[in-house]
Amino acid sequence: MGTYIFDIDGTISRNGLKVPPLICKKLLELRKNNRLIFASARPIRDMLPMLAPELHNSLLIGCNGGISFESGKIISKSVLDRDYLLSTINFMDNLKIPYVLDGEWHFSFSKIHHPFHDYIRTLSNYEMDRDRLTQNGITKILVLSEKVKERVTERGDVSIHTHKDGFYDITPSGNNKYTTLINLIGEGKYTAFGNDLNDYLVLDNAEISVFIGSRDAYQSATYYATMEYIPTIINFLESKKPSLE
Repeated sequence: MGTYIFDIDGTISRNGLKVPPLICKKLLELRKNNRLIFASARPIRDMLPMLAPELHNSLLIGCNGGISFESGKIISKSVLDRDYLLSTINFMDNLKIPYVLDGEWHFSFSKIHHPFHDYIRTLSNYEMDRDRLTQNGITKILVLSEKVKERVTERGDVSIHTHKDGFYDITPSGNNKYTTLINLIGEGKYTAFGNDLNDYLVLDNAEISVFIGSRDAYQSATYYATMEYIPTIINFLESKKPSLE
């Protein structure tokens, strides 16, 4: 049995939509003889609507490594230091920087509105009062503006994860998809699919890496493909298994 790691946005899903039927069908076939793991910048609550219900018991790594979930249960969680969190929220509020706060399952928004807030509300109804949410612990701050980014990110010992759209995540120091992955499954062999900066460490350490994009963006992948060819790539990799073992 092999292990496959999939990023979601930009890898198996486009424009925030559910994973398309052809890819879903192939993933369901693949899981019969392999372990599937999904690792995303999204919180767990926003990963689940993207995936077919049959995949919901898979190991999910959300918030760029800040939280993990399997078979209906949270199995690990890291939260930002409370003093750092409150001072950073106050700093961004004063500068009118929009953001999203993600807890274990719920979320809260900045008072400054951003269109991305509306998108998140379409995915679930887990919005919570900010004061209550911060008391329970915040796994990730999604900052929805590059305004004074350097001043925001230099405020503490935290990890920064930059997205292609200019948004960026703030998570506890040392948090990333790869660190959480190896803490959960060890350092065994796996095949990884990804498409952006937040996937590079997972791709770098994979036995086989598939980059959804061009070599110009990431130069170390085993294979390069577009999203439409993912089922074909999976078929090819599965057909090569005897020669890899």
